[in-house]
Amino acid sequence: MGTFFRKLAGFIFFFSKKIKHFLWKRIYDRLANTYEYFDWAFMNYGFDYDNKSNEPPLGDEDEEYRYCIQLYHHTVEKLAVQDKTVLEVGSGRGGGTSYIARYLNPKKITGIDYSKNAITLCNRIHNEHNLEFVEGDASDLPMEDDSQDIVVNVESSHCYPSIPQFLSEVKRVLKPGGLFAWTDVCPTEAVDDYEEAFNTCGMKTIDYYQITDNVLRALDADKINEVKNEIIHKSTPFYLKGIIKDFSGLKDTAIYNTLRNGRTQYSFRILQNG
Repeated sequence: MGTFFRKLAGFIFFFSKKIKHFLWKRIYDRLANTYEYFDWAFMNYGFDYDNKSNEPPLGDEDEEYRYCIQLYHHTVEKLAVQDKTVLEVGSGRGGGTSYIARYLNPKKITGIDYSKNAITLCNRIHNEHNLEFVEGDASDLPMEDDSQDIVVNVESSHCYPSIPQFLSEVKRVLKPGGLFAWTDVCPTEAVDDYEEAFNTCGMKTIDYYQITDNVLRALDADKINEVKNEIIHKSTPFYLKGIIKDFSGLKDTAIYNTLRNGRTQYSFRILQNG
């Protein structure tokens, strides 16, 4: 049973387009129901800075999630988030959205996710005054035109059925001159398709580089593996353990190995609207 689910995850990630949206939604809904409490606030692979002096200061309550938080911090650190209106598309369990709200002081940040269960969970466990979570689809964002100063998308777009449609929606909701910060893993054979989508979306790329090595160092860290393994061991039904380990990018899993052998790569990009 575990092998079947691991193969299913690989099929969704690398090959399927029309059905990936449907299947990923079911997986995320199940995750929200399985892990109901604030014991797994972050779902991303993490980021390790080349220079440790660039690491953000964190409170004791956030330290065990440092690598996952650092992926968010790296994504937005070049943006002037304070007092801005920010949208995160694909907010998951809300840990990153909450980090931005608590540490970087936006005027308001909204987390959008297409999993109703995840949104219900986030609104229950995150209570910052400048933060809200709304159910919505990346291909049809429930936001007004020209309403956001900044849009953030962290390790989520690989689940979307259409990157061009998503980018069109980002451009629509961004104010003129607004910024879009994106970071995600991408199969090597799909890189050209992503590049074409970014180059023809009507927004200008102002920063772009690979962060695969930084992500792999985070995934290799004992701390992040210990935290994830403990959560999976404690809360995961036996028939889901395999797919959740892959989903988490634990060492020696299929997704981890594709990053290690170059079959996938992890990129970071900032675009400006208009």
